Amino acid sequence: MTDPAAGERTPRILLIKDEVDERAKMASTLRGAGFEVLEVGNGLAGIEAAMACRPDLLLVDLHLPDLDGSEVASKLRRLGLERLPIVALGKPGNERGVALAAGCDATIPSPPDLALLPGQVREFLSGKRDKLPAEDERRYLRVLAQSLVEKLEAKAGELTATNERLQRVDELKSELMQSISHELSTPLTPLAGYLKILQSEKLGALNERQKKVLEAMLQSADRLSRTIDNLSDFAVLETGNYRTRAEPLSPAKVAEKLVEQMQLSMAKPKHVHITLLAPRHDVSLVADPMRFTQAVGNLLENAINASPPGGEVLAEIVQADDKVRVSVYDQGSGVAPEEQEKLFEPFHYAKGARHAAVVGLGLAVARKIAEAHGGRLVVESPPKVQPEMERDFSGAKFTLELPLHPPA
Repeated sequence: MTDPAAGERTPRILLIKDEVDERAKMASTLRGAGFEVLEVGNGLAGIEAAMACRPDLLLVDLHLPDLDGSEVASKLRRLGLERLPIVALGKPGNERGVALAAGCDATIPSPPDLALLPGQVREFLSGKRDKLPAEDERRYLRVLAQSLVEKLEAKAGELTATNERLQRVDELKSELMQSISHELSTPLTPLAGYLKILQSEKLGALNERQKKVLEAMLQSADRLSRTIDNLSDFAVLETGNYRTRAEPLSPAKVAEKLVEQMQLSMAKPKHVHITLLAPRHDVSLVADPMRFTQAVGNLLENAINASPPGGEVLAEIVQADDKVRVSVYDQGSGVAPEEQEKLFEPFHYAKGARHAAVVGLGLAVARKIAEAHGGRLVVESPPKVQPEMERDFSGAKFTLELPLHPPA
């Protein structure tokens, strides 16, 4: 900033002080004396402001809520602002000595005498500096070092306590999820059983409208059952204590059965068609059959929900070297780049996301299952490569990649 009358640049003062009223009085006094003043309320913001605006002088309180003034000065010196005049606001005595040893050039009382403040600032801008004798400087550096050690020890203690609380919260979360899933599954089991008895017409013949109503109720019960399974399994898988069973299975047969089931239960009501591409020669995979089925089923359910009415879903099984890849493509509107990894977080809901993924645990559980087998689950949107077909899959591609033989 330039003063038109004087033809010189107005000195820029950065004031770091958390007490709002005192900071406002100091800033008003300095502005009235012709200075440009930038106000900041804490040490971290002050460091950022100093690096961004390059002030002509820094006024910093030694007592700030995050970093004290000495730490701010020391940090700015290490960041390359060796020539910036830094004036600390504090009490005489040890505080003054520690501030000077840390990198401050001078100290003034806090709160300052507002009548003297503009003149003091001009003196510091003109080169005035406070000096410590060498012996005192070494003594205050030791005081500063001890103070930093005590702060680090206190922070380490706080972090340890916080970590213990977070671990307990995780334990409680897992217990809560398992408890909720148990409470939900208990009434659901007989409910689904009674619905199947009604559907079998053992209790009497049903007309077509009643059959359709029962079919819709069973589909909803199946979906609720999968949600409960995901809830329970995620709680177990997240602990890392889960051990996978190792049995030979056919990925193609598992996928074929899943496609047949989900075509009727989920895809048909949405007018979505599922296609399965599997290798001619059957692939033998060693994995946990129940978990593998669950992971692939979750990917198919996600793709069906992401697809528009009348859309297509493609499941492709490929063997590459010592791995099996199960890729599920959809014709949804895709996944924004910044949302792709978040899709695998439990209960993640992406506001404004272009991918209508199920809000829940399906993808999170599928990834946990992949990792438990020494594999991975990744997403591409749009898919970089897809099979040559009449239909184009421009939405998303979720690939479950597992080793043929899981690690011990």
